[in-house]
Amino acid sequence: MNDPTPPQPPPLYMPEMIIATVAGVAFGLKYNNFLAGIFIGVVLGVVMSLIGHKIRSRNKR
Repeated sequence: MNDPTPPQPPPLYMPEMIIATVAGVAFGLKYNNFLAGIFIGVVLGVVMSLIGHKIRSRNKR
């Protein structure tokens, strides 16, 4: 019999992406500039993921 594979844990960068998405949507709705909100969300998500990666890799040592 084939055993089903266990479910994978969510990626470690998921909280950063959620925070960035909420911040981008909030900016877009507040200033009625959705393109800038998308840009801010993407940039903020990438920056927060890079910072989180550095912190997590430093804690592994």
